[in-house]
Amino acid sequence: MTFDELSIVAPSVIHELAAEFVRRGDECLKANNTSQATACIFLALRSVSLLRSMALLLTPSTRDSWDVLSRALLESTDLLMNFRFDDEEARQKVAYWFAGKTDSSWKADHHKCEDFLRRLGYGESELATRWSMMTTVSHPTLFAAQNSAKNVAGWITGLEKTESLADTIVPKVADYLASISKLIVIATFDLPGWIPLGFDLSRMPVANRL
Repeated sequence: MTFDELSIVAPSVIHELAAEFVRRGDECLKANNTSQATACIFLALRSVSLLRSMALLLTPSTRDSWDVLSRALLESTDLLMNFRFDDEEARQKVAYWFAGKTDSSWKADHHKCEDFLRRLGYGESELATRWSMMTTVSHPTLFAAQNSAKNVAGWITGLEKTESLADTIVPKVADYLASISKLIVIATFDLPGWIPLGFDLSRMPVANRL
């Protein structure tokens, strides 16, 4: 599919994913509300919720808010990948997460995830690098504050209207579409070494075309 075609079908994909995540999540909650599968589906639901919100921020005047949600999405999808490992280490991490710990229970083991993708032949994912890069725009760092100051000045003075959409928004749309694809792979694919989540792919015909 072309970039324009992907942009057009993105809302339908989000809706399909959300509907199937809710359906399967209800089944998992009824079976065991603190199971590994339930934790994964909670994170899948958070991810699709953030994607829906991010779509509303794809404008020049809200692009720094988009960056903050993008970091939140990255954390959610990375942790979802970590929770899908079919091993005792992942199950212990899930139990710790369900216990409501607030220190590092939400942080994915990027080394483990990257090692897994490398063994499958997907090359270097640079999950940790991307996670660190997004920190600079999601926390109140000097860079983030300068970014927001420029953004606010743009919509107060009207200078944002002279900015090229190709430079400011198109790259974020591309990142957004890539994030949807990442969620589809991490949530709905049953790769070797991952627990199955039991999604019905026939309920997501548009998503499966991506």
